[in-house]
Amino acid sequence: MLYDIEKIGNRIRQLRKGQGMTQAQLAAKLNIGDRHLRKIETGEKGPSIDILIEIAALLGVSLDYIIMGKQSQSDLKQQLCDLVQSLSALVKEL
Repeated sequence: MLYDIEKIGNRIRQLRKGQGMTQAQLAAKLNIGDRHLRKIETGEKGPSIDILIEIAALLGVSLDYIIMGKQSQSDLKQQLCDLVQSLSALVKEL
């Protein structure tokens, strides 16, 4: 598996948007310019390991997920439990 800066950038963008954060807001938290973050998100520039670590911590994901797209088993189990709870609530409403 290759270090694909475009895929890394896409995952960062999706995570940022999923948390309702703008590029300017995330860039400010990372102490980088929003232009620099834009280049990372578009795959024009690869982030340093320091930036990757900060992004993972700020967005609440593992480096494995940002770099390789792999989610941990505990994350997947939690998502499944959340889904089951949501479906159970919908069934009760019917």
